[in-house]
Amino acid sequence: MALLPPPPRKYKGTLIACVVALVLFVIAAVWGDHGLVHLLHLRSEQADLEHTAFELQQSNEHMRQRIRRLESDDWYVEKLARERLGMVKSGEIVYRVAAPTPAAGLP
Repeated sequence: MALLPPPPRKYKGTLIACVVALVLFVIAAVWGDHGLVHLLHLRSEQADLEHTAFELQQSNEHMRQRIRRLESDDWYVEKLARERLGMVKSGEIVYRVAAPTPAAGLP
């Protein structure tokens, strides 16, 4: 038992054309240039860009703090000079320990 009576013969062509158009519309809405797949790709790209922006903001804040310390913290500047440049205060004695060399003839 059919829910709807069959359409008259003169409307069958129009009905088929409408169904085909509806199917094409759904396909275009999902896979088209501005469809659902494209929207999901854009959302993924946006999430990646937001993550990159967040990391850059953290890096910038770290650099700002380092600049502030270099401008105002004498102890920090001294520490960097000692570590990176090997500088010493006057009156200090620097001891350097050489790595032992293997003796000849010993395994």
